[in-house]
Amino acid sequence: MKKLLLALLVVGLAACNDSDAGNSDAAATQNQAASSDNRTLAESRLQQVYGSHVSVEAATLIANGQILEVILEGGPAIYMTPDASHLIYRDELIAIDGPQAVNITQQRMNPRRAESLAAVADSDTVLFPAKGEQKALINVFTDIDCGYCQKLHQEIPRINELGITVRYLAYPRSGIQDPQTGRPTQSFQKINYVWCQDDRKTAMSEMKNTQRELNSLSRQLRAGDAAVQTRVNELQNTLVSNMKAGAACQEPIAAQYQLGQKLGVNGTPAIIVDDGRLFPGYMPAEELARELGVL
Repeated sequence: MKKLLLALLVVGLAACNDSDAGNSDAAATQNQAASSDNRTLAESRLQQVYGSHVSVEAATLIANGQILEVILEGGPAIYMTPDASHLIYRDELIAIDGPQAVNITQQRMNPRRAESLAAVADSDTVLFPAKGEQKALINVFTDIDCGYCQKLHQEIPRINELGITVRYLAYPRSGIQDPQTGRPTQSFQKINYVWCQDDRKTAMSEMKNTQRELNSLSRQLRAGDAAVQTRVNELQNTLVSNMKAGAACQEPIAAQYQLGQKLGVNGTPAIIVDDGRLFPGYMPAEELARELGVL
């Protein structure tokens, strides 16, 4: 009897093990199928918006099935909803609506931006009004050192001709104070000088043009080129003199810098239209006018 029980027990254990193996294999097959389905779904949705070059290496449900982790071929992981209708990219929630990507985070920020900027008085900005009838208004967070800010400034006359008013707000890219020395940064000092002048429009153009020429000449500078070096020295002296001239002046540079950070500005130029939409970076005058419905 003992031998029979032992034999049954051995058979039973063997049968149990065989069943577990079968269940395990089935579960693995199901998981592989689900993973393949998730990968196909994520890739299809992403390609609708970003093009057929997008390739997904793997897609796995995590966080108890609440989040789809998508590994891009040759790229980072991104995170999507299980139905791949939304994704998180650079801390922003994007909805995939057919062939379009809708930035939900930015949409929700637009009213806040519009309200905050409407509260900034024209007298606290550098104003370049539209010529003739004003058809649109833009707020531009700007910096003196920024090359694309200088490039955009070259287009201000054309932008104004198209009926667009430009309100400059200060956004010194290096911040207000140097974290190591505690002293005002050069970016702050340069733009503070502009706000401290009675004629801010002229001061803005002079500072941007001076910095633009200095940047250009510095790239061309070669050892022994005395003429270029002399001009570089003149431009640097002008900037230093202007920074000193504005040192005793207290203008709302820090407040505008902090406002920019609050409104999602992380680089310059940052163009915000009167309905709160944010266009990061440089845009040619005609392209900007088309976005605003002016052309």
